Amino acid sequence: MTLDVNKPRLLNHIQRIIVVGFLSLVVLLTWTPGISYGSPPSQRNFCNWGDRSINTTRLPQLMKEMGFKPPARFRALLVRVELDRKANLISKMNLYAYGTSATRVDGWNPASTIKLYAAVSALERLNELGYGPKTTVTFHYPRGDKKISLQKLLEEDLHKSDNIAHNRMVQLAGFDYLNGPRGTLRRAGMRDSAILRAYAQSQWEAEGNSKILRASPRITLQQPKSGRYSAKKNVLPESTGTAKVKCQSAACTSLSDLGKMMCHLMLHEQLPQRHRLKLGTGPNQSPMLAFFRQRLNRVRDANDGVWLALERHLIPKSQRGQPSKGSYQLFRKAGFSQDWLSDNIYIYQPHSKVRWIVVMAAYPGRKSLDQAADIIARIIKDDLVLKSPKKRTNSPKKAQ
Repeated sequence: MTLDVNKPRLLNHIQRIIVVGFLSLVVLLTWTPGISYGSPPSQRNFCNWGDRSINTTRLPQLMKEMGFKPPARFRALLVRVELDRKANLISKMNLYAYGTSATRVDGWNPASTIKLYAAVSALERLNELGYGPKTTVTFHYPRGDKKISLQKLLEEDLHKSDNIAHNRMVQLAGFDYLNGPRGTLRRAGMRDSAILRAYAQSQWEAEGNSKILRASPRITLQQPKSGRYSAKKNVLPESTGTAKVKCQSAACTSLSDLGKMMCHLMLHEQLPQRHRLKLGTGPNQSPMLAFFRQRLNRVRDANDGVWLALERHLIPKSQRGQPSKGSYQLFRKAGFSQDWLSDNIYIYQPHSKVRWIVVMAAYPGRKSLDQAADIIARIIKDDLVLKSPKKRTNSPKKAQ
């Protein structure tokens, strides 16, 4: 039996295969990783990105071209968020990491950056119970009650970065509401993050508390009638969390997870309802969300090199130090412990549809991120990440 082959047709078929293969290779080599889903933007949770969405080569290349000399164990994540024409939805997101460490929970100390997690979870729980910013919280400890306004507790936790206030926030949230399978962290797509042990353990144990934060005392909530909130009083029973966590340290997280939480918090209104934090619904900023954000938009230290670098390049002089609605603003939660400096920053520029999230950490010392902040601020200012990389060209030989 002989096979009759039409040679011209076969050659045409082979040529088509070669062309398609070549074009596919070109797409692969020039593709910039970003969030891409089959569903329309109105249904997507852009803030819950996967590791494969992160470009791990562009940022190191760009920073090197700009003269960056990385400090020891430097890691960084830069998130570029593009909104739609009316700024109602996220239309596009691109993620860039300095190498592959942005998704790792090991090898670094996140310090106070994780205080964002407990605060978000505690306010989610209160919001679900119908409590607002003017709530007073009383922790009933065996050695005596601790009464504090929610406003003061949040200010001490986020702005002043007080460790005891952070521990109380974990108790107010409840261990399982924070860390459980349906808790705040898992709902935000953070699989490997957890808060397990108290900060400032000696001081905390001196109050009669356990260094493991699974237990919450009985807690009384009380609020006066104010605006949309009615006068009410509730007692949350004593509880002990049972959720299993992988974390063996006081707290575990990655730069990627810190970025996800900042994204959910600051782009709340641009996310579909079912993907939002439990801090309000509708197109406008809720009182609880505004209350939270106002604890993040002020510099704490006048000599803060990271804040000053971002402010110098990205905030007009007339608006520096005066955050107000609709103005240029920085929102951040920083951390410093055991010589590790870390920072998680959201950048709002009112006349642009582009928003930025910067998460980075380095060792050692409080100045270890100054140069990185300056270079990343310049990258953001000129929106350099989407521009074509510089091509190296050989200098022409001189004529003999």
